[in-house]
Amino acid sequence: MISYIVLTPPGGAEPDHRSTRFIADRMVWTAFVFPGLWLLFNRCWLWGIAVLTAQFAAGWLADRPGLFFAGMAAQLSIALLTGLEGRQMLVRTLMRRGWVLDTVVTAPDLASAEQIYFAGPAGDVRQMTTPKTDWTKLSAEASPATQYGPSFGLFDTGRR
Repeated sequence: MISYIVLTPPGGAEPDHRSTRFIADRMVWTAFVFPGLWLLFNRCWLWGIAVLTAQFAAGWLADRPGLFFAGMAAQLSIALLTGLEGRQMLVRTLMRRGWVLDTVVTAPDLASAEQIYFAGPAGDVRQMTTPKTDWTKLSAEASPATQYGPSFGLFDTGRR
């Protein structure tokens, strides 16, 4: 199963959701092979310039006597990091530009993810809310054994 990150445009989604983006959270092989160029192609300008600079520095390091393996390890690390996290870099760039993270849909393929997302009120994952915890209420209702309220530990301190 693949997690698809659903982003809506800055002005809100259109009625037909034409510009809603589904971004799969998985390995990008083209970003692994061409890290800096993939980021620049996807308009992640700051990430792309930083990765290209790091690639040139790793290439320069590999040309130094005795540091070939260090340079190649740096190149492999940059490629692996960009291949694994390139889509997260893209999501963060879009969110900085005003796109809104609507939800995350888990599905085997893009068509199924779109079908789950646009299922309507019965299957509408956007209507689900996360329950909020009122910590002041919890500390006021603390039992005598835990009169000090919530603590950082996992165990009861026994009034100590």
